[in-house]
Amino acid sequence: MLEIKDLETFIYAVENSSLTVTSEKLGIDQSTVTKRINNIEKKLKGKLFNRKSRPLQLTHLGEQVYFKGRYILEQMEQLEYFHQQEVLPKQEKINIGVPITLVDDLSEYIYERYKHDHYLTSVEIQSGWGRSLIQQVAESELPLAIVMIPSNLNLSSHLFFLNIGTLPLVVVSVRSGVKEHTSLERCSRKGWVIHPEGCCFRECLNKELKERKLFLYANKEIFGIEPQLHSILNGDGLGIFPKPFIDQHPAFNSDLEIVAVEDFNVSLNVGIVYADQRYLNEVNYFARILSERYFSE
Repeated sequence: MLEIKDLETFIYAVENSSLTVTSEKLGIDQSTVTKRINNIEKKLKGKLFNRKSRPLQLTHLGEQVYFKGRYILEQMEQLEYFHQQEVLPKQEKINIGVPITLVDDLSEYIYERYKHDHYLTSVEIQSGWGRSLIQQVAESELPLAIVMIPSNLNLSSHLFFLNIGTLPLVVVSVRSGVKEHTSLERCSRKGWVIHPEGCCFRECLNKELKERKLFLYANKEIFGIEPQLHSILNGDGLGIFPKPFIDQHPAFNSDLEIVAVEDFNVSLNVGIVYADQRYLNEVNYFARILSERYFSE
């Protein structure tokens, strides 16, 4: 079996894109960090990182282990308070997919709301890239998933999409550099703190840059909104996020600011994808949660 300490070390390394930072945060030698990651690779018989890339980049296996491992650690944290929970009969469960770009913000919100509204059922959240979640719904591995998709993305004919609203994407910078980045070209020179390939934010940004014959310079590729915001605060580059999410995020403080980029106007459709009409009640329920979280005035 995998050791929890090995998995925790791997998660730290992914979210900090650095074995050195991981070593400092966990208070262990860098050789121990490497050994723990190697332990997982030996047990899974595959590489988690592309060791030649700087910053660290995950392999396909590494991405799968990260998403699943992060969920496992969240469940372990909840077990600490298990003795405080009321004993209930065996509960029915509804599974829902949430994109990695929103999971930090939405997970606790969904859990609390669902627990309050559905006493005898529970919800389990599975995170991943939007495209992978759509595929899991199409293959009946998930009943429904929250997704953010470009307006020109065509779904399979047997899939339904309940469009809840449109989220504009904005560029975020450390406050001291805001005036320098009034155009997409200037932003491109600074470089980006961004998710690895597969993220719809990155795809939309890359499309805009290509139309202007500009390149996407990824200064730092890192999972998770909060690690990205902290990296931007450290001056590592610019970020791209949904505006309503940034407006209410606790990590977005007086040292960060939305940049008024004159030639950047990109939005994503936000909604729920599903394949089976039997889940329509659940679809409508989670649609209300999304609407309250991101579209209520």
